[in-house]
Amino acid sequence: MNVWVYVALCCFLCSGILKQHHGVATAGSTFSQSRQLSCLFETSETILLSSEIKYIRQNAWLLLSERPHPENPPADDTIKFIIRESSLDILQHVNEDTDKLECKISRYFTDNTQILWPGIQTQGDKLDSWFTGTIKHVADKFTVTVFLVQSSASREAENQIPEEVSQGNEERFYLSGVFLVRTGPSLIQSGLKKDVLLNCAFSVDHHTDVTIQWVLQQKGGQKKLIVAYSGSTRQVDYKDKRAEMFPAEILKGNASLLLRTVEIRDAGSYACLVSVSALLGAQSIQLEIVEKPTVTLNADVLSLVEGDEHKLICDVGHFYPHDAEAQWLLEPQKPGMLPHVVNHVLSSSHRQNSDGTYSFSTYFLLKASLRDNGCRYTCRVDHRSLKQPIRKSLTVQVTESTSATWLLVLLFLLLLAGCLVVTLYYLHQVMSSNKPKPY
Repeated sequence: MNVWVYVALCCFLCSGILKQHHGVATAGSTFSQSRQLSCLFETSETILLSSEIKYIRQNAWLLLSERPHPENPPADDTIKFIIRESSLDILQHVNEDTDKLECKISRYFTDNTQILWPGIQTQGDKLDSWFTGTIKHVADKFTVTVFLVQSSASREAENQIPEEVSQGNEERFYLSGVFLVRTGPSLIQSGLKKDVLLNCAFSVDHHTDVTIQWVLQQKGGQKKLIVAYSGSTRQVDYKDKRAEMFPAEILKGNASLLLRTVEIRDAGSYACLVSVSALLGAQSIQLEIVEKPTVTLNADVLSLVEGDEHKLICDVGHFYPHDAEAQWLLEPQKPGMLPHVVNHVLSSSHRQNSDGTYSFSTYFLLKASLRDNGCRYTCRVDHRSLKQPIRKSLTVQVTESTSATWLLVLLFLLLLAGCLVVTLYYLHQVMSSNKPKPY
């Protein structure tokens, strides 16, 4: 395993495991102190005589203790989901202040099948009630989905009625958190030929075998299995030779996937699927391939003679995706002024390279004049892979035309010759007038 990959794996796992202070897990200050989180409880129902589904969202609270926080107690008429202290430690994986967290709780339907889970007591033929709680960081640092169960035995003992929740009536659900899946950022951008680590971790409240799959969904909906892990055999089945998991780390709850030397075809939505018993935890990570453009000009300094015409070319190459923009600018010679956008600029069509990246050229024809001498022209390129646009400049130097200079010299010589002829003629006339006559 590469050193940087090991470091990244450790950082990811450590980011979901909190420091212990006198035996008590801490997650920032607010969440660990209040042990409560404001949520939305989402249910759905099918409209009669229609196939449309109506979603109902109600305010709710996720409580890690039955005793409310004295400074901010939940309202009496809100739904309360109370997690038993003996169940899976959610704080171990959600280590942020509550104002940075979004929470949604939904029912998890088991198709009328009783899921036998160690430590969960069932009663007769009555089904347990299952929920999922999804906690997401508002800055997209991580997403956690935890599976919550209310056993039929405890529901009967506590006289709970979880089938329907009427808005405005206080309901309490005493639940156990038994299984969760945690991923890092939901969007990762990478350049070509880079190694990319897709973070995914899981935790179960008891020792058991898990099944892990990574599935890529590409544009158009096509799905492709990348790798599969079987907990019963401890074997990893690779469908892509550039993919890698870490079997020793899987036993510690790390289901991360390493993709080596990514290509454009690797872009898409990667689903981390972790199966325990009949529960399926699924989290998606979007991988975008973005390659920065290269920008070159056909000259750094351009020396022209007045009246010459020259094509100024800006080549923009090897970028992805193809939404790059380029402009030619004439930089101001006086400070404090804005550059002037060059008109009559032409661009070639986009050319796709062998690696899937794109290239194109933008150019214009410059007819040199003496006022262009010392001017600086800039090609400005913008692309989604760039934090700031790329700017490449060239300087134009213009001299007077040599043909005009020689014409002036010729005219001067002709004028000088004419003056000489006139002078000689005048001298000849004077000498002729002063010559003595023979008679």
